[in-house]
Amino acid sequence: MTSPFTHIPVLLQETLQLLDLKAGDKAIDCTVGLGGHSEALAEAVGEGGRLLCIDQDGEALEFARQRLLRFGRRISFCRGNFRELAAMALREGFTGVDGILIDAGISSMQLQNAERGFAFGLNGPIDMRMDRDAGGLTAGEIVNTWDETPLADLFFDLGEERQSRRIAKAIVRDRPLHTTFDLASTVEKAVGSARGRTQIHPATKVFLALRIFANGELDSLSEVLPQARGLLDPGTSTTRAGRLAVISFHSLEDRIVKRYLRREAAACICPPGLPVCRCGHTATFRDLTRKAIRPTAAEVARNPRSRSAVLRAAERIA
Repeated sequence: MTSPFTHIPVLLQETLQLLDLKAGDKAIDCTVGLGGHSEALAEAVGEGGRLLCIDQDGEALEFARQRLLRFGRRISFCRGNFRELAAMALREGFTGVDGILIDAGISSMQLQNAERGFAFGLNGPIDMRMDRDAGGLTAGEIVNTWDETPLADLFFDLGEERQSRRIAKAIVRDRPLHTTFDLASTVEKAVGSARGRTQIHPATKVFLALRIFANGELDSLSEVLPQARGLLDPGTSTTRAGRLAVISFHSLEDRIVKRYLRREAAACICPPGLPVCRCGHTATFRDLTRKAIRPTAAEVARNPRSRSAVLRAAERIA
């Protein structure tokens, strides 16, 4: 199936190697997007396997459905936010799963569609909602109605933008802002001289912060991780354990994943210095990537959007 959108799945071979899916396995792709990872997962589980493809974006899910038609009943599709993973998986009969993939990035279909408002390089409404049917605040409503201090805090906390107060002041001064070009121009004028030469557009972190907040991305990621753990097969002495792979694209996401996996891989989480363990914690994961996996120089050259990707994985243990 052809698409007006370009899409190259990030860290594909590394993800497949870590998940180590076999013919007949059950797997879940929590963010199917345009179906690049899902296609490879469907091939890995074979005709006797099953794959559940989830996405909250109805347009992306329908595209993936058409792209993956050749796999027939091997694949089930479910629309929803992956923060509801457990309920969706149980409804579709996916328990004792062998592999789960969470790609926390934005899809090419969303990024390359001006009407979705995700990109400062395309002129469109300031929307940024991944699921427009679910309602909720648009990024445009945030920039045009919030006071200066909450805006500055948002850009600093979620975008790690050091010029957050200068940017917030400029936004309040220039609003109403109607389009992504309006917003990007205001940010660029506010910090251009202070930013100096940089490899990223001055509005990158502002757009990132707005998108994260509008979609509740960090909360969703925090909520899906324990649900994924509960769905994975812990394995036995004669069967393989299920594996989780997570691809994140900025430090706030990666921090959540890293801390969760390290905590769940530890036999004790008591504060340092206690003479006796009192936490009662039991390890539920074996960390497969103590050092995060990043794209090679060759992949970044082939797909510049992969440059910030970070892959972590863990294996469920009984």
